[in-house]
Amino acid sequence: MVVQPPNRKLDEFEDLVFHYSNGMNIPDDEERWEVDSAACNLRFESATQGPPARVSFLFKVIPRLCNAVGTLHGGCAATLIDILSTTILMGVSKPGHFSLGGVSRNLRVTYLRPVPKDTEARLICEVIHMGKRLVLMRAEICRADTGDVCVVGEHEKANTDPDIRI
Repeated sequence: MVVQPPNRKLDEFEDLVFHYSNGMNIPDDEERWEVDSAACNLRFESATQGPPARVSFLFKVIPRLCNAVGTLHGGCAATLIDILSTTILMGVSKPGHFSLGGVSRNLRVTYLRPVPKDTEARLICEVIHMGKRLVLMRAEICRADTGDVCVVGEHEKANTDPDIRI
């Protein structure tokens, strides 16, 4: 997955999160489930350490992401939330504390209104609470033109890092 950078210089934290949004060190030739980021023009917009730590992306709802009625498919919305919320988690991780990205424990997605084909959308993810073993993140997919919230997600992950003995 190749996410495009914004047309400005990124600060140190943004550069870290941007790096994680571009595949988290997975070789380009390795096959995996992902969104065609080039086709939907997925772009990194910004990231802040917070609190709350937050990241924002822009993308276009292309036909490949749509259901039979021409709106963003629920499964695609869930996949985008799953993959992109993990980038902000990786940005605030430390060795022994979500540095491997964790594993999804729960992904709850609520669909409020459709996101039509060819719409420019903004996906914002933030870390709500980060404990030793569990983290809760929240995501919204909004129309970029109106700011209308269309999809809301809650993503809970469990830490899979090995214990670090000091």
